[in-house]
Amino acid sequence: MAASFPQAAKTSFYALVSCCFQPPHTFEHTDAFTNTMQKRHQRHVISSGNALTSAILSNHQSPPRWVKDEFVEACMHCNVEFDLLKRKHHCRGCGLVYCDRCTSTFDRVVKFEFMEPVRLCTTCATMAKIENVFHEKYLPLLEDGDLFKKNGVLRKKHVFLQYVRAKNIFQYQKLNIETRACEGDIKAILLDEITDVREVDGNQDESNLGVILVVGSQEHKFDATTAIKKKQWIEAIASALRVRNAILATEREKRSEQLEIENEEIRKVSGILQLTEERRAIFHEDRMLRRAVIREQLRVKYNLATAAS
Repeated sequence: MAASFPQAAKTSFYALVSCCFQPPHTFEHTDAFTNTMQKRHQRHVISSGNALTSAILSNHQSPPRWVKDEFVEACMHCNVEFDLLKRKHHCRGCGLVYCDRCTSTFDRVVKFEFMEPVRLCTTCATMAKIENVFHEKYLPLLEDGDLFKKNGVLRKKHVFLQYVRAKNIFQYQKLNIETRACEGDIKAILLDEITDVREVDGNQDESNLGVILVVGSQEHKFDATTAIKKKQWIEAIASALRVRNAILATEREKRSEQLEIENEEIRKVSGILQLTEERRAIFHEDRMLRRAVIREQLRVKYNLATAAS
């Protein structure tokens, strides 16, 4: 009867039967998997205070997803418990759940394209005041770029300076005045590395149009075309630095709070383990004492103590 089956059917049947008797598959951690997990772990490691984030002034972002309020029993800021009178409210800036008192501020959030006032927590309200001014007043100026003069090897050259939001950098390139075209290498200054922006001292700059970007021990000097543009660019870059510093301060505060929560959990677990060890020691001592009592009773009952003596 087996000979009447087609060869393809027999092959499939044998493969099915052999598959049933194969040993279970065990997952092997390949090098690629290990590297991926290491990178994932590194992303969650709390960075030091000097580790600055990149692209912090990103394009219009999507609003954060709301935390499911059915699992939240108390305000995430003041820890007051919710009840029939204490209602839950979501902050439109971070998506967390707070009480009415902790979300009493209403303001626009331009980076999320909320052009009408929305409910915000205290932290997000403070950030919105700083970010809204930057996104509406100064960011378009920086992204449009402008013409400056910069000291070259032998003489000053015209450069086009602009802020590239996707890369979080200020980049400049030599500009040919006759053709109005950029040429040569593109040079960049990371926003994260800028520590200060200021105007050139009048005694050092005859034109009094200089803008200095301080990057560590280095200073990059750009001469604006007019005094008005110099003032606008100094204010715009200073605003960008304020936004960056505010974001970093908020991130450090969140990391500090998260670290404190993790430390509290560690302390709780440590306390539970210590209590468990103490109970185990007491239980072991009681058990040894009961055994000693039983052995003594057996010696007395069978006169083992007299025989042993």
